[in-house]
Amino acid sequence: MNDVVNTPSQTADDVSAGTIDERLTYRGIFQRLFIRPEIGALIGVVGLWVFFWAVTVPFGTAGGTASLVDFASTPLGIMAVAVSLLMVGGEFDLSAGAMTGAMGILVIMLSLEVGERGGAGLNLWIAIPISLAFALLVGFFNGQLVERTKLPSFIITLATFFVLIGAKLGFSKLIVDQVQVGDIRKASGYEFWRRIFASEWQRNDHQWSQRDAVFLVLIVVIISLVLFAVAELQFARRAAGPATSALVVALVGLADVIVGIIALHKTDSVAGNTIGALLIGSGALVALVGIGKSRFEPQGPRGSVSLTSKGLRWLVAGVAGLVAAVIVAAAMDANDSSNLVFPFTHQGLRATLFLALIGFGYSALFISLAAARRVSVATRSAVLLIMALSMAGLAFFVRSQSASSKFRADGFSVMLGVAAVMLIWLVLGWMFAERSSVDAKADRLGARLIATSGVLIIAAFVIRLLFTLPREIEADIIPAKFSVRTLWFAAFTVVAVFVLGKTRFGSWTFAVGGNKEAARQVGVPAARTKTQLFMIVSGAAWLVGMLLAFRLNTIQANTGNGEEFEYIIAAVVGGTLLTGGYGTALGGALGAIIIAEATLGIPSARWNSDWRFLFLGVTLLLAVLANRSIRTKAESMRR
Repeated sequence: MNDVVNTPSQTADDVSAGTIDERLTYRGIFQRLFIRPEIGALIGVVGLWVFFWAVTVPFGTAGGTASLVDFASTPLGIMAVAVSLLMVGGEFDLSAGAMTGAMGILVIMLSLEVGERGGAGLNLWIAIPISLAFALLVGFFNGQLVERTKLPSFIITLATFFVLIGAKLGFSKLIVDQVQVGDIRKASGYEFWRRIFASEWQRNDHQWSQRDAVFLVLIVVIISLVLFAVAELQFARRAAGPATSALVVALVGLADVIVGIIALHKTDSVAGNTIGALLIGSGALVALVGIGKSRFEPQGPRGSVSLTSKGLRWLVAGVAGLVAAVIVAAAMDANDSSNLVFPFTHQGLRATLFLALIGFGYSALFISLAAARRVSVATRSAVLLIMALSMAGLAFFVRSQSASSKFRADGFSVMLGVAAVMLIWLVLGWMFAERSSVDAKADRLGARLIATSGVLIIAAFVIRLLFTLPREIEADIIPAKFSVRTLWFAAFTVVAVFVLGKTRFGSWTFAVGGNKEAARQVGVPAARTKTQLFMIVSGAAWLVGMLLAFRLNTIQANTGNGEEFEYIIAAVVGGTLLTGGYGTALGGALGAIIIAEATLGIPSARWNSDWRFLFLGVTLLLAVLANRSIRTKAESMRR
């Protein structure tokens, strides 16, 4: 895991002496991961969720999660993904927000009966395709005007924005004599299309007694697959074939994991859970070591423990941050819910300071770990051991300081799990040599395992969220309701990620966003590509308009106005550059989730909701600075 992993012809002395360009050396999985444009957004999603989970009640519950994913899905998430594609192509669409409301109003007006309600009387089977065609026509119009006039898309789409908001208000008053248009429930064909755009899943109506057992098994499988995948991507394969004895060790470890899962499922006692967790952790370690002995080259000289001055400074700072977190948490009253200073209660300030200091502490320790990797295997292992032991110690501290079951059970288990993963990785790094060159087969296998893990993660949490247990029903837990809008958001994101990352059109999008004239000179249809990107945004706005119309049944004339700025913020927070040519569709989805977390988390923490705009502004500024840094690093690594 060295930041500089030398090829056989490159020694450490060569690199340090400057005779070898460090940028030409092989980069490990972690270095490649941390220059991905969406990695900052992913860290932000996890960090914000953990923070609001700690300081609020709804986060972490099925009902809170349902509200979060629904808010993030539409219109914000779908539009953020579409706007991310357009921004990668180097353009903006300021009419995107107004378009969502316009499409909802249009389909309602087309489907309402002729007469007092002023509709066209069309069946929804006809009205919906007509509204889609109109949306695509608006996108085509925007794209063609931008290309033919050579005016900035900012100006063209700003004009379209005013046209749409004027048309929505004017036609609403002209036809139905009010600013609210509806009711779509009276349209012909409503029931079929309602199931497509507005069906819901009532969690409390679906019980499954084996839910937790299946969830636990999937989580263990996911962690094992991820560890094995990262090992494939990080360690060098051995030249000889697999050793039979090593495979036997792996099977023994797997059996240990199975016994641990059974123990966890069969008991609710602290002793039983501890034994089960130990069996799973030790079994996973034994299994991975067995697999590693059969697949990877053994580690060479490990060197001695010797931190550089930079590494030592960050190590001390990290440990100091963790110690300060423990002191603050121990000194403040965990049960005092009275107001202290706006916007904090005593409990809220305690949790905020604790999490902030923990975040600083481990950020510093990771910087120290990066410096330690440059020195020796032994130094790296020592720092990683400190991190693992500190995480385990914090887990027991949190358990001792908390009366809430979510800290004493969920938080404690997750922190111990993270500590166990660190220890397992320490052992693997101590035993096996890292790769110093590209291995296409290992990369392919690792990528497939990661993809499989991603699918299983989704399956595990979908099972946990969609089904309930009899004891939860008896406890009168607030019912959770999930909407088909979330499926539309997920499907749209998956398609956009595939198109941008795996198709020729995606390559053209990056090319025209980076340098349109250069792209045109090498045969890229720049004008057509940009027009199609505008049509994708308008098509997404149509989809959001349908989802809104069937969700609300009536649409206000001002629906969507001004929301385009939140779409742009989500795209930028997700790693898309304002200047174009760099970004991801997945980042737009993650940016939408961050905005949703802040929007729902701030009032859940009993803060003034107006502060979310301050959060969005600060987040945008930080995202722009972070994206610039990541882009610079990525470009330096490609040279």
